[in-house]
Amino acid sequence: MAVIDDIKKLTKILLPTGRAFRMPKDGEFQKLMDGLALSEERLWADTGSTLDSIIPDNNNFSADDATLWEKRYGLITSDSVSLTDRKAAIIRKMNHPGNVKPRQNYRFIQAQLRLANFDVYLYENLSRLNPLVGGFIFQHGDYQHGDAQHGGAVADKVARSIYSSEDADFDIGTNYSNVFWIGGATLGTFANVDADRETEFRDLILRLKPLNQIAYLVVNYV
Repeated sequence: MAVIDDIKKLTKILLPTGRAFRMPKDGEFQKLMDGLALSEERLWADTGSTLDSIIPDNNNFSADDATLWEKRYGLITSDSVSLTDRKAAIIRKMNHPGNVKPRQNYRFIQAQLRLANFDVYLYENLSRLNPLVGGFIFQHGDYQHGDAQHGGAVADKVARSIYSSEDADFDIGTNYSNVFWIGGATLGTFANVDADRETEFRDLILRLKPLNQIAYLVVNYV
């Protein structure tokens, strides 16, 4: 049944009883009620459209809606990223900080990244080893196929910039307890991250991690 039919039925139910409120078929009173029902139907549709554009939990939430919310929240906007991933990132931001107290625990950071549709896992550097010689995270010795994996950096750093080139020479010092890893489902495996979301990925890590922590990315951008 159409919304307007429901509105008309509800209007009749709410009208007072008595001869003065009888509604003869095709009479003036019915025409008045039908006209009001049309305006109420438009209000219903406009309200639904507004809600659809506010909350990214429906199929009517468009790419333009996503762009507006990304601007409001200071998120990275990329038209090449799927709308599904963009909606997930917006929903995560809407829910932040939520009711989670240990927000800088690695499990919380991992959960937030995964909520944004990044299939990655975090690992603390419990061994306190230098990440460049801690062979436990690399395959085929300290490095995978030499110093790089098929031309890409084995372990990219996230310290202070959304651009990997600006963090490449960041001096960690000798306190490797401030290092953590972001990689695949098991320690030493690579995670796959959409290449179109690299800047967004780094930006989210910077927003989530403690200021004194350095993230090493064991990822392939695909």
